[in-house]
Amino acid sequence: MTKLTLKGLVPALTTPFAEDGRLDLPGFRRLVQCVVDDGVHGLLVNGCTGESWALDDDERAQVFRAAVEETRGRVPIVAGCGANTAREALRKVSQAQVAGCNAALIQPPSYVMPGEVEVERYFRTVAESSPLPVVIYNIPRRTGVHLSTDLLDRLADCPQVVALKESSKDFLVLSDMVRRVGDRISVLAGYMGLFGLGALSIGAVGFMDSCTPVLGARALQFYEAAISGQLITARRLQTEMAQLTAVLARFGTFPVAVKVALDLVGRPGGFPREPLLPLTASQRDELRSALADLGVLSRVTDSAHA
Repeated sequence: MTKLTLKGLVPALTTPFAEDGRLDLPGFRRLVQCVVDDGVHGLLVNGCTGESWALDDDERAQVFRAAVEETRGRVPIVAGCGANTAREALRKVSQAQVAGCNAALIQPPSYVMPGEVEVERYFRTVAESSPLPVVIYNIPRRTGVHLSTDLLDRLADCPQVVALKESSKDFLVLSDMVRRVGDRISVLAGYMGLFGLGALSIGAVGFMDSCTPVLGARALQFYEAAISGQLITARRLQTEMAQLTAVLARFGTFPVAVKVALDLVGRPGGFPREPLLPLTASQRDELRSALADLGVLSRVTDSAHA
């Protein structure tokens, strides 16, 4: 297996749906094109941001294929493949491989609340049988399982494990994981607006963030300023990203506000799928005003035509 190195901006993409709940595959294809044209370094599809829980098998396969077809090999594609059993996760990984994806994102089983020994066995079973490189996903708010640093330390020795997406929202956890496994696998943070400069300064190599597609090329400007030592510019941009993160958190259930924000900046966001509800007209207007106040609307539009 060829060693895959993930770094830079690997945005977590939403999955657009029509108002009646149908998968909007043309919209998803356009979103992929927009973000790749921004200059990102990879894509994450069918993750939490992509409402992976809402897609059936056929829809998931369509999303994987569409991402591969639209990127045309320009950036690696990480496919969300987590499940409550290793067997089910590996079935999704097989779908991703057939479609041509480059890696599989795997989180612990949700709802089950397995212990650490059970979680380790789950990850090892998936990693040892996976035809794709594995990205481990620590997202305790959604799974009910927090991956310990000791567990990550052991899993980082698996040859198939190439990266970690750390989304605990705890900077101390992020820094500890970077110290323990950053010399063996790529550590990417989940919240660029919250941890941007800090994450890069301690050795994280990039971000898997849902706000990147909303920001457009602005996110790339932050990353390039940060890694090149342009701290004044990077600090200013991180402040703007943190403000955007706070604004989006005020509206609806994640990722509904992200999808509306994409629509407002002229990118395919679409509707959420049940049980999530779309924003009301007044909420959309309030979000539009907030994005305008942050300068997000004009900046994304301008960067798209730069």
